[in-house]
Amino acid sequence: MLILPLHKPLSRENFPLVTLLLVLLNAAVYFGWQRQDAAPLQQAQRYYLDSGLGGYEAPAYARYLQRSGRGETLAQFERVPAAQQAEFVGGASLNDVRFLQALRSGDAFEDPAAQQAWAPLRARYDALLDRVFTLRHLQRSSEWSPARMLSSAFLHADALHLFGNMLFLVVLGTLLEGAIGRWRFLLVYLLGAIGSSAVSLCWRWGEAGGGLGASGAIAALMGAFCVVWGRRPVRFFYWFAVVFDYVRGPAIALLPLWLGWELYNLLANGDAGIGFDAHAGGLVTGALLGAALVAMRQTREAFMRDEAVAAADDRWERAQRHLGRLENREAAFLLDELAAEQPRRFDVAQARYRVARNAGDARAAQARAIELLRLPATTAQEAQAQAALLGDCIAGAIAVDAATRALLFDRWLALGRLHDAEALLAQDAAAAPRAEQAQHWFRLALGHGERQTPTEWRRLLLAVIERYPDQPQADKARFLLANA
Repeated sequence: MLILPLHKPLSRENFPLVTLLLVLLNAAVYFGWQRQDAAPLQQAQRYYLDSGLGGYEAPAYARYLQRSGRGETLAQFERVPAAQQAEFVGGASLNDVRFLQALRSGDAFEDPAAQQAWAPLRARYDALLDRVFTLRHLQRSSEWSPARMLSSAFLHADALHLFGNMLFLVVLGTLLEGAIGRWRFLLVYLLGAIGSSAVSLCWRWGEAGGGLGASGAIAALMGAFCVVWGRRPVRFFYWFAVVFDYVRGPAIALLPLWLGWELYNLLANGDAGIGFDAHAGGLVTGALLGAALVAMRQTREAFMRDEAVAAADDRWERAQRHLGRLENREAAFLLDELAAEQPRRFDVAQARYRVARNAGDARAAQARAIELLRLPATTAQEAQAQAALLGDCIAGAIAVDAATRALLFDRWLALGRLHDAEALLAQDAAAAPRAEQAQHWFRLALGHGERQTPTEWRRLLLAVIERYPDQPQADKARFLLANA
């Protein structure tokens, strides 16, 4: 069964940059490092047989299987001709962490002398295996290794495995990255990889073997997609046996379908060599992460809204009506949504400050005031609004940090609002260091000079000389006045 959501076509506006980088990283790992594993692995296997190490480990393996109760594997081992048993053990125990622990502890050896002869041979073999990139980074069953739980999500068994996973990654990335933002998307991918690996470890604890592939992390993206998009209808392609079609339905409906399919295969086809346990774990992990993002309002509604719905967006008008009725909670909800989607929109930031002030929330009012003051003023009206807001902050004992004040001064100087800039300097006269004050007053004087107001220019240069006679700006002011 294949279910592939295809709701939004790829475009410049929704280009999934992090998704592309993840695809490139997965491809680079496979083609740049994993494809070079054949030669060192073959060398290690040849050493295993030629050095006699396999001769020591074959009887130890039989003893280990008998003691650990793995009768099926023991029966399989005993059916192998004696001359080929060492080769069988070399392949079967390649990722058997518990067998290696039994070897090193001595439990798998009947004769201590055999363990002593085995140890240097095994050390050389381990050094050869350590040159195999894939073996260094895949997740091994019965071993808790956070590093391998993450690194295994960037490994693939072959080119077809890589292609299939990257296809799903591109499709889901196009839908999810734009809906939650790039860094949150990357976080879901990485945490999903760890979560899927953790579930797989719990399910397969005590077994021998290893797991690799991005499918667990991609399953987490699937789970997050279902929850983040929720009941919004999406278009998706499905394929089951010879039946395939495009249909439209709520995204959340895909979650039980995907999860049910993985659980069914885990129970019915658990020995198929596919990580259905990791897929199911990734889906659940992603769904929980998606629910957390929705609860914290870390989603982008504009991206997920259909174009027809977007054209009829009336949230700003509704927020204004709520403000007029002093329905602060309802207005705040709508304005928070708009601010998340358009963080540089001045009128929205201004309205959010009004809501916090009307609600009597001093902490929120201070935060909203700072946000509004730090926004770039693109019109004279916006600059005037910021000047008025700064006055409100001073009158209402709302602290405005020095960095924000410096930003306002630079902005007002550039916009030619020199009287506002001077009023700001006068307010900061006792707070800023003398050298910084002298530099600001001197810049203000130069601003008047650029705007051909010689009276103000001379007044401020004289003020710099009088107030800061020991600063370099005073010498510059004397020079300018002398050569005027």
